[in-house]
Amino acid sequence: MSARRKATGFAAFAVLASAAAAISIAAGTQKELSWPLKGLDQLSATLGEVRGRTLHTGLDIRTRGLNGHPVYAPARGRVVRVISKPVGYGNALFLSHDGVESVYGHLNSFGEGKERLNSFVEILKLLYNSDDIDFRFKNTAPLFDGGQVIAYTGETGSGPPHLHYELRSGEGYLNPLAFHRVGDSEPPVLDRLFVCVEKDGATVCEREYVIQKGWRGYRPLETSVHCPPGARAFLKLSCYDRVNSPNRVAVHGMEVHEGERRIYSVRFDLIRYSDLRYGRMVYDISKSTIDGAVTYTHFLCKRAGNGFSGIGQDGDGYILPAGGPKKLKIVTADAAGNSSAVDVLIKWDAPADDSPEWTRVRRGGPLTLTAAGGAVKVRLNRGSLGYDSALRLATLSPAEAAAVRGLGALNEADILSVAALWPFDLVFDAPVDVSIKGLREKNSMLYHFYEGRPPRPLITTYNAQAGEYRAKGTSGGYYALLRDTAPPVISIPPTHEFMEDDGLLRKLRLEIYDGLSRLYEPSIECMFDGERVPCAYDNDRRWVEAALPLSAFDEGLHHLFLRCSDRAGNTAVFSSPLR
Repeated sequence: MSARRKATGFAAFAVLASAAAAISIAAGTQKELSWPLKGLDQLSATLGEVRGRTLHTGLDIRTRGLNGHPVYAPARGRVVRVISKPVGYGNALFLSHDGVESVYGHLNSFGEGKERLNSFVEILKLLYNSDDIDFRFKNTAPLFDGGQVIAYTGETGSGPPHLHYELRSGEGYLNPLAFHRVGDSEPPVLDRLFVCVEKDGATVCEREYVIQKGWRGYRPLETSVHCPPGARAFLKLSCYDRVNSPNRVAVHGMEVHEGERRIYSVRFDLIRYSDLRYGRMVYDISKSTIDGAVTYTHFLCKRAGNGFSGIGQDGDGYILPAGGPKKLKIVTADAAGNSSAVDVLIKWDAPADDSPEWTRVRRGGPLTLTAAGGAVKVRLNRGSLGYDSALRLATLSPAEAAAVRGLGALNEADILSVAALWPFDLVFDAPVDVSIKGLREKNSMLYHFYEGRPPRPLITTYNAQAGEYRAKGTSGGYYALLRDTAPPVISIPPTHEFMEDDGLLRKLRLEIYDGLSRLYEPSIECMFDGERVPCAYDNDRRWVEAALPLSAFDEGLHHLFLRCSDRAGNTAVFSSPLR
């Protein structure tokens, strides 16, 4: 698909009393590029989505669960770099087009053509005796014409089959949807609104409001939302978009208006290289799922320390009580110009929340927080906080812990201790030390989780002298000492995946899953007919694969054995005859 794409934007924005706001498209020209895949335009990720603490740097294009689709050069360009690594981008190709660089990740293989690029990469692996290649061309860079096959899609590195597609300039990562017109008629979906109170740089109060879509557009289920008197407030919005696919992706931009005045805006036209660090401040990562489904929760304000360049100069988004109730309009838009809006009326009539348990924390300095009773401690190290804030640490009673969504699958006896570190939307600049007292048990570990999310195991040590479990934490949220007594589950995948012939090799696969402490990959041991055979674990597909020569299989009966453990030390065994 080839098109000259106009740059989308919020150049003209009008709020009318009787109609929803509209986000217009500003005129602008871009380089003419053709779409790198034919017949595939479903997106599973867009530019600027949150990825852990950072931001996504391009588009992810779905390939219908298959590998091997041809990737076409979007314009004439020279190969400036090739990467082949077991993680990250996997196999990746970098093309230069006179000031714009296109990048293609997770490739199955490189295009051959007259340049024989795939063969060249294989020779590099032999020369350097390594599967980790990062080669930059200088004077003899291969040249591809526009429309020429440069590679084939795959799933190398990380993730299921898809193509990661980036456009880069000297400033940073450009939005490919400004260069390519991808059919998209579906507006963003608005899901939840959070009205928050900030004090001493911390979110000390937060109220959730469901947003419902009716025939006149979106509205909160309650006619007005409420803040304590005199509070400095801000909003968070959970929303998502879809681009020809069931996958949920992030929106292109957002604006907040107070009456006729725009008080906040953010757009993802360009992600500067220096912007990547601000992903945790553009999004609230503690709310990356709502009711178990993926969403994107945006801070609709510019908080202390947030230097993301995509935030507009209109205002910082904070809402002050002066002047009485505030009428706000929030508008979201995708790159195709589809928009959704919701009106919000804020009143300062909620009960005051003056909890004395918050501790003011200066940026940079060390500090130890101790929960009541002394069983739980959090130590901030030098550099853990990049700005002044406030923290609150408290332990939960057994009844409170059992009621937290995310622990529901555990037996109450296995929930040994749970503590909450507020604010949940805080991500530390450097890890903090978390310790919870408890008797030493081989199946017990420290975990971190958010409401409605499964616990994530932390690398845990036990200090016998202090009688406590210790780990590193990177954010607010729940920290728990849990007992895991369930071993990993080993199962046979569908027949076509369990056994597959590939040339002179036959690949055998078994699925392994552990929902709590996770699989400990170094523990995997695979044997065929009593002899140990090499195997590898595919984290994306959650299976272990062993490749044996076809000559090892005859008409007789064979035996397959697999043993593995989770991080808590529980062991699972699979043993079965194989014909």
